[in-house]
Amino acid sequence: MTALLKFPIKHIDENIVFSYEGEVMAYFEVLGFGYDFLDNDDKFSPFSRQLSYLESQGHDVHYLIVPQTTNVDDVIEEHQERMKYKSEQYDYELLDAGTQYMDAVKSYLQNKRKSKEKREYKMYFGIQLNKDKNVYKKGNKGTNAIQSMIEFFKGFNSEVNRAIGLEAFDILESELEVYKRQAQKISDDVRRAFTSTDQVADPVRKISTSDLIYLIESLYSATISNKEVMTREDFESGQDITVKIDDDEVKAVRPTPKSFFEPQETYIEEVAPDTLKLTKKVDGERQHIYTRFHVITRFNDTNEFPGSEWLYHIQRNLDFPCVVSIRSHHKDNERVLKELSDKRLEYDDQNDEAKKAGVSVDMSVQRNEKGVMLLEDYFQRSGYPSYVSSFVIRVNAESIETLDNRTGDLEDLLRRYGIRVLSPFGEQPFLYMETLPGSKAMNDDYKCETDPRMLAGMMFGATTSIGDNMGFAIGETEQKKDVFIYPELASKSLEGVETAFNSISALVAGATGFGKSVLMNLITMLSVLSGAYALVIDPKGDRKGWKKGLPYIPRKYIRIWELGTNSRDKGSLDPFRTSPDIAQGRKVAENIFAYLIDAKIGEIKYSFIAEAMRHAQEQPEPCVGIAIDYLKEMHKNPPKDMNNQRFNDLDELVRVLDTFLQEEFISLLIGHPGEDYTTLEIDKPLQVLMIENLELPNAEKNPKEYTTEEKISTGIMISITSFAQQFMFNNDRTRHKVILQDEASVIDKNDHGRKLMDFIVRQGRYYTTTLLKGSQNASDHSNDLANLGMKFCFALKTTEEAEKMLEYYSLPVTTSNVEKLKNLPKGYCLFQDVFGRTDVMRVNVMFKQVLEAFDTSTSDTEEKEFEKELRSRRESREKVVAVFNDEQHASEEDNASEETKKTPSIMDVARR
Repeated sequence: MTALLKFPIKHIDENIVFSYEGEVMAYFEVLGFGYDFLDNDDKFSPFSRQLSYLESQGHDVHYLIVPQTTNVDDVIEEHQERMKYKSEQYDYELLDAGTQYMDAVKSYLQNKRKSKEKREYKMYFGIQLNKDKNVYKKGNKGTNAIQSMIEFFKGFNSEVNRAIGLEAFDILESELEVYKRQAQKISDDVRRAFTSTDQVADPVRKISTSDLIYLIESLYSATISNKEVMTREDFESGQDITVKIDDDEVKAVRPTPKSFFEPQETYIEEVAPDTLKLTKKVDGERQHIYTRFHVITRFNDTNEFPGSEWLYHIQRNLDFPCVVSIRSHHKDNERVLKELSDKRLEYDDQNDEAKKAGVSVDMSVQRNEKGVMLLEDYFQRSGYPSYVSSFVIRVNAESIETLDNRTGDLEDLLRRYGIRVLSPFGEQPFLYMETLPGSKAMNDDYKCETDPRMLAGMMFGATTSIGDNMGFAIGETEQKKDVFIYPELASKSLEGVETAFNSISALVAGATGFGKSVLMNLITMLSVLSGAYALVIDPKGDRKGWKKGLPYIPRKYIRIWELGTNSRDKGSLDPFRTSPDIAQGRKVAENIFAYLIDAKIGEIKYSFIAEAMRHAQEQPEPCVGIAIDYLKEMHKNPPKDMNNQRFNDLDELVRVLDTFLQEEFISLLIGHPGEDYTTLEIDKPLQVLMIENLELPNAEKNPKEYTTEEKISTGIMISITSFAQQFMFNNDRTRHKVILQDEASVIDKNDHGRKLMDFIVRQGRYYTTTLLKGSQNASDHSNDLANLGMKFCFALKTTEEAEKMLEYYSLPVTTSNVEKLKNLPKGYCLFQDVFGRTDVMRVNVMFKQVLEAFDTSTSDTEEKEFEKELRSRRESREKVVAVFNDEQHASEEDNASEETKKTPSIMDVARR
């Protein structure tokens, strides 16, 4: 069978494909745009852009959607190279550990890729460059400059020139350059066609020769996961030659057909009229899959948009992957009207003949005539061209039974959109070849002619792709695509990478128990393994177990501060000591203590606090204790010019301070000169700052209702946030730094605390600092949330919170979007990446030992095993009881049946 299928491609150069039929096509990868969360009005934006493109362009086109797994090997190896580069810039203690982790991830993802069929798609768009090869040509050929040049170069390839050195399929270098310039010019139009309103990143990528070969080889794969397909970076399908024409040396490329042998080394046999079997030797063993090609034979007469995005929903809703190939041949409006006019004249002739015979024409003829008249009117008014298209959908499976089931599922899905498909008998090999880039439409019997609205409405380019496709893996989409992020990306201004957000900080929100802390821990740990320094602010002490070390991060690289357990902790969080400089320390101390005694700017009490903090700032060893002693001394010996009102306010201030000074935790905020205290130093790659028994207020609680302990806890968190600024400033500016701010809502509800965090967010890009801002609710955040880059939201409890979060994401607040946010399963979140794309992601820690290290539950391993055993025994008992009950019930039914036989029915009695 393979021998009967002539391979259509003679040469590939970058994204240009030459066929033996003389066609030349340029292929681009459409990177895609978010679609699922748009409301109906927003969905018209990509629709209208594609419609405008299809209306104005005049080329035959090829839409191709292929299930292809992200090349995780390349992503991980590039990140390892990035890590090595960092080790040359600064002291990177965990390079070896980070490299080992990345190797383990690569192995894990490779095994997963081999064993699982992925619904991860790549989309390609091909354009016919030489319009004279369009199926439906315009009357005045050769009028544009490019076409004229191509015709000119064809003269060089005449019989005479071939006789002096050129062969039939040789391609002149000058001709190739003309096609490349034409492809570059066309790419701008394609880019505009496949972008969306809010998209900033380039929506289209010019693919390479190796990309095209990988694509072709994947279509010849004999495994469901394409595991045997490799990237051929050095692939060449032709050799450079030089010939002399009229004493001038002319460069050309001579195609080498054998270069394509290996990528298509698959045995293809027709095992049934509608089924092919592909067999290939993989890792020394024969592998095979069954494949079936379906064609679309009919669409609904009307397809309303939104609602007709059948191509997008094939990717979204089928639980198995499909290859979709659509070859659409452009037919200009003038030709469409001419054909419709000719058709109407045919009906006129039929009507005339019927009148002469004194009979009526068939009702079907009348209906068709009316339809032609409506179409003629429509195309006259719209000016649209039409597209004659061949729609081919390929389904693979490891068994014919599975293939039959998948065929049924495909038919059911498309039936919802009024689309009919079938698997043509005897046409399978030809449909197979039709899907290959650079081939031509071989499906002549099942072509559909439509206007551009139908092609635009199928929503090619809509995607569920999220993430940076670089860095480290943190999860996967619902279609099982691995999600990689590089948290520093938005700060790098890399060539060819344009992000929608410039901030490298991130929001992580959601109700407790759904995976928020696991994700923040994972991003922090992987950033440290990638060369970053991290500060984890853990007010609840959830990370005590990290003292033993983390997988791949030995304990010697982790510093744990458990403040509040040692006498030396007193004064360690004094704002003068935690802030980046003394002036900042005075402001923080002033705001914390004004907050504690509820003093507002402009009040006498506030002026006393400000005066005391300025006095402390001027001392050799500034600290809050000096300021408090200053206030007490002033209260004890008031100045002679102090009036009664000021003294009364000072008296109230001192008495309130005395109330706070009786609380245990306040000592952390108050330092004294000469004392021996715990110094917070950044001397390890990973720092964890915990406060023993800190009493944080509930996220929903009104700050006006805070208890004394809760207000002190809030003050402590503000001082720690000031220390986070010091952490940001006092490290190498170019080195990535991560600040994990758990329970950020407590700080956000305080004006000064919020300003400190907002400063970290705004300056984070310059200082290469990522703030992971964790909280439970959307309403915990200020309007400055728009400055954050990545956003992760786990399940939210209320409709109000879900609506607020959707506003932060700049997504429409629709019922379906709200319900999706409220009903996300545990471990799933709504992720918006730095490119502005949004979709649901499942967090994937990958390794059991890492997940166990992140576990914040109170049970240890033994207790979990004990409970697991109890549950297992209980389930066994329940099964035994269920079986007994079933048997008892069956016995009772049998007895009842016997009694029924013995007992006469009413009809029996009546008959007697």
